[in-house]
Amino acid sequence: MIRIVYVIVYVAGFLLFFGCAGNRPQTPPANWVDNTLRSLTIEQKVGQMMGVMYQPRFYNENDPQFQQLLRRISDHHLGGITFFRGAPYAVARCIERLQEKADIPLLVMADMEWGVTMRVEEGTTFLQNMAIGATGSEEYAYEMGRITAEEARAIGIHVNYAPVMDVNNNPDNLIINTRSYGEDPALVARLGSAFIKGTQENGVYATMKHFPGHGDTDIDTHLGLPTIHASQDRLRNVELVPFQAGVDAGAKCVMVAHITYDAFPQMEGRPASLDPFFIQDILRKEMGFKGLVFTDAMNMGGITNNYWSGEAAVMAINAGVEMVLVPPNFETTVAFVIQAVKEGRIPQNTIDNAVRKILTYKSELGLYQKPVLDRKRLETVMASPQNGKKAEEIADAAITLLRDDNAVLPFQADKLDSVLLVTITDRNDGYLLQRSLRRAVGDRIPVIHTALVDSRFSEKDLHMLLKKVENARAVIAGVFVKWGSHKGSVSLADSTAELLSQFFKTEKPMAVAAFGSPYILRQIPEAPSYLCAYETSPLAVRAAMRAAFGEIPLSAKLPVSIPGFYEIGAGITKPAYPMTFQKNIQEDSLTEAYQLLTQAIADSIFPGAQIAILQNNQLIADRSFGRQTHDPASPAITSSTVYDLASVTKVVATTVAAMQLWEAGKLQLDIPVKSYLPKFRGELKDSVTLRNLLTHSGGLHWWTDLWNKAGSKTEALEYIYELPLDFAPGDSMIYSDLGLILAGQILEVVTGQPIDQLAHEQLFKPLGMNNTRYNPPPEWLPRIAPTEADSASDGRTMIHGKVHDENTFFLNGVSSHAGLFSTARDLAVFAQMLINGGIYGHRRYLSPITIEMWTALQNRPPGSNRALGWVTTVDSLSLAGDYFSENSFGHTGFTGTSFWIDPARDTAVILLTNRVYPTRHREGITEFRRAFHSAVMKALIPEHEQAEAVANPTDSSDSPNEY
Repeated sequence: MIRIVYVIVYVAGFLLFFGCAGNRPQTPPANWVDNTLRSLTIEQKVGQMMGVMYQPRFYNENDPQFQQLLRRISDHHLGGITFFRGAPYAVARCIERLQEKADIPLLVMADMEWGVTMRVEEGTTFLQNMAIGATGSEEYAYEMGRITAEEARAIGIHVNYAPVMDVNNNPDNLIINTRSYGEDPALVARLGSAFIKGTQENGVYATMKHFPGHGDTDIDTHLGLPTIHASQDRLRNVELVPFQAGVDAGAKCVMVAHITYDAFPQMEGRPASLDPFFIQDILRKEMGFKGLVFTDAMNMGGITNNYWSGEAAVMAINAGVEMVLVPPNFETTVAFVIQAVKEGRIPQNTIDNAVRKILTYKSELGLYQKPVLDRKRLETVMASPQNGKKAEEIADAAITLLRDDNAVLPFQADKLDSVLLVTITDRNDGYLLQRSLRRAVGDRIPVIHTALVDSRFSEKDLHMLLKKVENARAVIAGVFVKWGSHKGSVSLADSTAELLSQFFKTEKPMAVAAFGSPYILRQIPEAPSYLCAYETSPLAVRAAMRAAFGEIPLSAKLPVSIPGFYEIGAGITKPAYPMTFQKNIQEDSLTEAYQLLTQAIADSIFPGAQIAILQNNQLIADRSFGRQTHDPASPAITSSTVYDLASVTKVVATTVAAMQLWEAGKLQLDIPVKSYLPKFRGELKDSVTLRNLLTHSGGLHWWTDLWNKAGSKTEALEYIYELPLDFAPGDSMIYSDLGLILAGQILEVVTGQPIDQLAHEQLFKPLGMNNTRYNPPPEWLPRIAPTEADSASDGRTMIHGKVHDENTFFLNGVSSHAGLFSTARDLAVFAQMLINGGIYGHRRYLSPITIEMWTALQNRPPGSNRALGWVTTVDSLSLAGDYFSENSFGHTGFTGTSFWIDPARDTAVILLTNRVYPTRHREGITEFRRAFHSAVMKALIPEHEQAEAVANPTDSSDSPNEY
């Protein structure tokens, strides 16, 4: 009979796609619930009241476990299924296969307290509820419910066993702990209700748990039956408050806990899950709940230690439960319940009312017809980057700073090159946690030392740890202790905690982060700082490290009290540390340098200039002088005026891109160029390396007019490949554009990207250098300083908005030796990144070690002033003047541009001019550069350092041979 009814329903219905939370099914056929209920036998009705659990994975059709599951669906007419953890496709396909076998579609249920990923391996992960409690945000609670529901429906889930509405008013709670929003009933009520709305408004039914309140237990119900010693007034004023709010918010389901209250003699020691007083009198009558009631899993110790499974199921149903979850001894338990109905020990109307409610819910969810899995929607909705971004945002907002005794937070990654990471845990697989912590810190700090403290920690281990601390510049201690079913504790071993007291007394800067239970502070009271992340997951680690390094502000408040230490609502507010330079103009000290600029413009050395000077993370000068041309009517230079950088391109684009590739192991400096460019070969050429090209010691000719020698880039490269070398590699240093063109071609071979794309994606875009690019667009033209008005070598006149360098112009404006346009402010950002040791705005681009190596004088060949790509200031006639320190580095450009960094003094000087306007043949730029840079540095450094610099100039056999 039921199959006939189903055929009619199926034909009349409309297809329901699991993922269509926004496409609710239309009204089911009239009387579907009544007709279906009348068609069911007692056995089928009891089956509808049972929910089993299974492991979703690939099952062969004849697999014994799969066959057993199919029998339970077909022979016992299961009403619902709950699954353990599995991969998305495995979960979705298992659900689909099981639904195909069900006469009445299954209600698919899952425990997704912190997102689908609690049960599905890929999806959007959130921190646990206590983190939401720390934010106090209903919006975040709603979003967590919404995203979880959307992903759940996409995979085929209808009911979420969440939210946890327990008030965690016992810090020794072994099983609720961070699963609770907090210990304030009003907070739990407010956030739990928002989660319910977010869930149910997006197609999934929410389940409040663990009624009537599991927050004041210190026994794991997986292991035993807790008794809560609290008055009836306390229960109504604390534990029941959130549940009442959830009822009022329209929660569809409630899960009843295996706990008992000794203040209620009506319970007679029974767990609430088997107790008619709490389910019928309190939940139904007093609180007005009209939805579906589930038991907690019936295979938990709170039941199995005290009741036979069949008896427990009968008691639960008689108490008012509509669906019995995970009954052990399934077949015999179901048979026992069926027999109880037939013998009248369970009233028939109790069964009918329960099944009617289950069928009503199925009808509302569209399960009056066979569901169809929409794979495309699954692939669109599950684990979307947008959802992941929201989860990261919520995690950031949750990090709570309770203590910073020595004012060490946030750590400044731009001033910290190494750190000791100490992973502390009650587990024996701490290396997995350590890996997560190391990955998060490794994004900021290049040198990391590690130590692991677990349950095996001893006096000998402590001695070794203290030695590591002694040699550390700073310490980050991650304490990974969280609740877990069947664990029996949420604490460190007493012996471990005692030994750690010495560790926490260090005077080294230390950040301590509690990943998991915030209450662990009671065991480590000596911790000099204390961040709460409420979870041990990589999401929590990432957020906590963003907080520890000042990438995000801190404003969250503790949603529980930590007895003896902090009250609910505690929390230190701190702003983010931007890790960008701050503007702090210091005009007075630079008067001489400004006078030199003004005089150079009056002398027509260049028509205008733009400068930016950095010192100690501050932009102390940001000035513009003159006009775009010598015409008094031409536009004045401003901070947004764009200049052709000429050979400064060699370092700002090519060299730093090469540094990144070398650091990533994708580029080798000392293998022959022919390994990358096979056509570059010959007796001497075979020994030329990339290092030779970057130090201009490869013997390549300095320059040629490629536009007269070739018709395309390919032909131009062929021409360079065929040119004989001017000298043996390594014998001399001759500045060579051709060598840098080959270096750029190597980068293109390695990455598959031309230098303009590579530099934009890896450097300029993430650094926010929005005024830096090759081939500037036409709309930039009014703010681009013209270069040459005289006739250029390639016959062009009035070069404006196009690259000045003829070879680069021939190569469509993109080359590794020239072609970049920028502003002084953009280059100041770039310079600050290098001064910071390769990090800016909390993103690491290079390690300090890489910068130090590439900017160091190579001393090959002897007398050269070259680093790798960079120019050093060792020459007594350096264009950087007399006062830059010996480890300084930079570059100049033919159009009149300069870029110099003094890392010892945290200083950078950027000068942009168009000295080639109207003609490249105007003299005076070399002398001006030296005088200007000397005047700037003289104003910035102490007098004794000025005297030392002039008295001890660095010798060099050759003066610079480029502008």
